[in-house]
Amino acid sequence: MTTSANRYEYIDIAKGIGILLVVWAHILLVGWTHRFIYAFHMPLFFFISGYLFKSDKYNSFKDFFKKRFKRLIIPYLIYSVFTWTIWAIFRYITHSDVESYFMPLVQTVIAQGSGEFLVHNSALWFIPCLFAVEILYYFICKTGDFAAIIICIAFAVFNSMMASFYGDSYMFTLPWNLDAAFYALPFYGIANTIQNHYSHELLLTKVKQNPMIAILIAVMLTAILYYLSNFFRECSMGSSSYQCDFYIFIIRAFFGCFAVIIFSMLLTNLHIPKLITMPLSWCGRNSLDIMCLHIPIKGFAIILATKLIHPTIEVSESGSLSTIVFIVTMLVCIPITIFINRYIRKQ
Repeated sequence: MTTSANRYEYIDIAKGIGILLVVWAHILLVGWTHRFIYAFHMPLFFFISGYLFKSDKYNSFKDFFKKRFKRLIIPYLIYSVFTWTIWAIFRYITHSDVESYFMPLVQTVIAQGSGEFLVHNSALWFIPCLFAVEILYYFICKTGDFAAIIICIAFAVFNSMMASFYGDSYMFTLPWNLDAAFYALPFYGIANTIQNHYSHELLLTKVKQNPMIAILIAVMLTAILYYLSNFFRECSMGSSSYQCDFYIFIIRAFFGCFAVIIFSMLLTNLHIPKLITMPLSWCGRNSLDIMCLHIPIKGFAIILATKLIHPTIEVSESGSLSTIVFIVTMLVCIPITIFINRYIRKQ
């Protein structure tokens, strides 16, 4: 089932699931859900992006660059300036101890999430990182599917070796989170290769014809992911924090990516009530805006929850308070996103 000639509903559902997990994991910072989500949540978005990439849609690299720049970097710059303005005003009004008001705005050009960069909206690191991945892969994919996968894996291995040798000094000096981009390439490249050989229609048909097998696979992948997320420590691409071996990070993240894609296909094929699938699909279609908006919104929601509900409990360590903040964050993100689509983008 598709939402349009060029859009597949299960992809939107997968992105919707992914962005909701991102928002939740940025609110509740402890517990098994945080460890579970951080095992795969950002690789999932690189995987989906690679799954949708088709170089033949573009007439030339110049055409590709212009379209992706307009789709990713222009919104990134706008959201960075907008959220920086809110951050600066709030810090000034509350007389917060700020080392520099303007440096975070300057660091928008550096575009790195780690090392206290992008303090006004840390989630923005993903957008220029994805842009860097796409630029790299545009040329990598010209070598052919097998060679492209080898090159993508080689980038990740090289990145791991450099990180082991130089440590944080390597991770924190690369602009545009290139260290994360190198780790992201295997997800992007393998997903793209899968789609080059197995069409959306074929995969959807397989799942529809064998729903019980698909459910079993999704459950098994999720169970393995849960075990690995508890057995091995967390990794955060945005903050360049990898607390387990990179191959463990890569492998368990793939389990999560495949589980979400299969689960999303099942939701599309099994006639699940629209009351469930439509909100997920909407969040998926608007995942970029939610990604850019949720950090400052959840920041204000946390302040309100702390002052009005329970001033002695950390929201980031309380499941009940985190749930309230999550709901408030989404309830604010939704109308803002609708306003942007209706009156700014005029979709």
